[in-house]
Amino acid sequence: MFPIILQTKYFTIHSLWFFITIGLIVGTYTFIKLGLKNGLKLQFLTENALWLLVTSLIGARIFAIIFNWRMFFYEYSLDTFLQIFKIWDKGLSIWGAVAAGLAMLYYLCKKNDQDYLKWLDSLIPAFMVGFAISAIGAFLDGKWYGVETELPWGVNFESPSIKYTVPIHPSQIYILLYTSLITASAIAFKDTPFLEKNGKTATLSIAAFSFFSFLQEFTRGDDVTMILGLIRLPQIISAVVFLLSLTFYFIYYKKEPRKK
Repeated sequence: MFPIILQTKYFTIHSLWFFITIGLIVGTYTFIKLGLKNGLKLQFLTENALWLLVTSLIGARIFAIIFNWRMFFYEYSLDTFLQIFKIWDKGLSIWGAVAAGLAMLYYLCKKNDQDYLKWLDSLIPAFMVGFAISAIGAFLDGKWYGVETELPWGVNFESPSIKYTVPIHPSQIYILLYTSLITASAIAFKDTPFLEKNGKTATLSIAAFSFFSFLQEFTRGDDVTMILGLIRLPQIISAVVFLLSLTFYFIYYKKEPRKK
């Protein structure tokens, strides 16, 4: 693949971080556009953007360490401990970024008397856009790779970091496809009566994302913490988030007025 986009004597541009940066920029633009459309006061965002970004990065790194703890603690030494702080090495976890970012946003909304669900309706689709673009970088870099497959769209990665030498699932492309589908659906149907209540778009988008993430983990081949040697830890998190999203949806949005 193409892990390096540009390399000079003075600097190197890695495809993964290049597309992550593009994803952040486009995602932020999408968030602002949706926020203005939904009547949000973006001054609140500009005043707290740094807190949200830092918290999301910390959460993403903590979850990445949990998911791959053997890579970080294969021996007890100062060098292995310092690897924890190298966020460009051994990756970040999207679930960690989501969990930490949503928790910080909830705190800030409560503190500043903002409608949390209304903010989520703008934030979640924008997050999907950024994640979809980041998946392109992961594909070019060989990160988030899949298991071997005989399907016609299997791809060969020539990278020492990938343990397969046969065609494997392009799991990064699967991420690109389902996040794009969720984003397009969320934006297209946001103004319909079905999604008019604040938070509905975000709730159903999170449910769909966790559902597809659970399925997509069956195609993943990169090493991660396994539970009982049978199921990947990110799959358990995806399943829990999916169930929580549906529970919240049916409890919060399906309340019917009591008959007198």
